[in-house]
Amino acid sequence: MQNKTTLIDKFILTILGLEHVGFGLMGLISPLTVSGLVGFSLNELSSFSEVRAHYSLFLLIGLLAFIAIAKMQLVRFTYRVYVLIFGSYLIGRFVSIFIDGMPDSTVWFVILAELLVVLISVWRLKVKTIP
Repeated sequence: MQNKTTLIDKFILTILGLEHVGFGLMGLISPLTVSGLVGFSLNELSSFSEVRAHYSLFLLIGLLAFIAIAKMQLVRFTYRVYVLIFGSYLIGRFVSIFIDGMPDSTVWFVILAELLVVLISVWRLKVKTIP
């Protein structure tokens, strides 16, 4: 068992942290911007709250990734959180494909990004050197 977070985990967690802190802050500060990225409009006051709530989750998991770089005992937990959250998003997206039909290229790109996060996280969880 190692006493330090590995260099590869530091790299992965840094990328995950930057991505999710960035998107999280964008969604908290400007819900209209992030809703425009995925092509929907915010027609009700409650929709702003929903977007901000969703993106606060991204901000928090991004911060968790940064904390895990320094606190080795959080690395496995952090990867599990990423698998749980993005795995559930993938399930919802595949159900949507089954019920609603084939999505546009933007959604396929999002699916690919979420799948990549899940696969990398599962890979790192299977590495026996992570405590």
